[in-house]
Amino acid sequence: MTGYIVDTTFIKEQALKFGNEHVEGILVPALGSNLLSLKLKHKDIQVLRTPDCSEDYKKLPILYGMPILFPPNRIEDGQFTYKHTTYRFPINEREKSNHIHGFLHDKPWNVIKREVIGNKVLIKTEFSSRDFPYLKKSFPQDILVNMSLILIDDGLEVQLEILNNGLEPFPWGAGYHTVFNFPFGEDSKIGNCRIALPVNKHWELNERSLPTGKIGESANKKEIQNGLCLEGRLFDDIFSYDEESNLNNECILSDQEAGVQVIYHVDHHYKFWVLFNQDGFVCPEPYTWVTNAPNLDLSAGFTGVKELGTGEKVLLKTKLVLKEI
Repeated sequence: MTGYIVDTTFIKEQALKFGNEHVEGILVPALGSNLLSLKLKHKDIQVLRTPDCSEDYKKLPILYGMPILFPPNRIEDGQFTYKHTTYRFPINEREKSNHIHGFLHDKPWNVIKREVIGNKVLIKTEFSSRDFPYLKKSFPQDILVNMSLILIDDGLEVQLEILNNGLEPFPWGAGYHTVFNFPFGEDSKIGNCRIALPVNKHWELNERSLPTGKIGESANKKEIQNGLCLEGRLFDDIFSYDEESNLNNECILSDQEAGVQVIYHVDHHYKFWVLFNQDGFVCPEPYTWVTNAPNLDLSAGFTGVKELGTGEKVLLKTKLVLKEI
């Protein structure tokens, strides 16, 4: 079966349904270019948390699909200063006086390419800060972001290219708030499911969910690396990827009863993983910088803060592989 892309409507928005013999997804460009559906067709199992209606989505849009975070997670008091330039973001986590999740996930993106070649499907969308002049109050620099979805067989590669389209360098950090149905199967028990992460360091957080700067060994490192059971456990924790462990930088989610496994691979730019879960779903969130990175009194080597000079770009790659087990 060859690949396909068709225009559709999803939760009252124009969307693109795409797929091949193994996998089908729905991308909604108007909602932050969010991948709001990803289904393993042979099993008829939806691996991402998908809203039933527009009203459900609007209540908590960050808890559906694969929202793009720029910058990722929280910024203390909604601001930081870098090379004499102050970046100010709205306080949208009022109870903790933080900004959270950045400005890419809730803006409309433009579709600039759609292509099917045999079993390969390619969709490319674009965000330009020049289309939103008011953003200069938060992020004074010009930024151009392209997202490419490339589906081949049972693997969906997600590429994020960030370009400094302005005259000044800026600090950058990116990530995803990927929300998986977990367990995957409707009749599966969470006690029989496992999630594994390639991490070994744990970051202490304060009452505002911001890093204190203290980093220690994860008490349950081997359990997390080999496969953690989430039954009766709630996480909202920050971990560091163990570069020296020879582990692949990937999160593996396994539901034996449903016979489904998802391998969530990310490239070397992603040094941090946040693990967040509630009843019925889990968010393994890969980040290039740690929460509140520009405000921490730590070196860039610890926090992940990097600079993008004028005219420079960086390409970030992730991949979701859906398998029957």
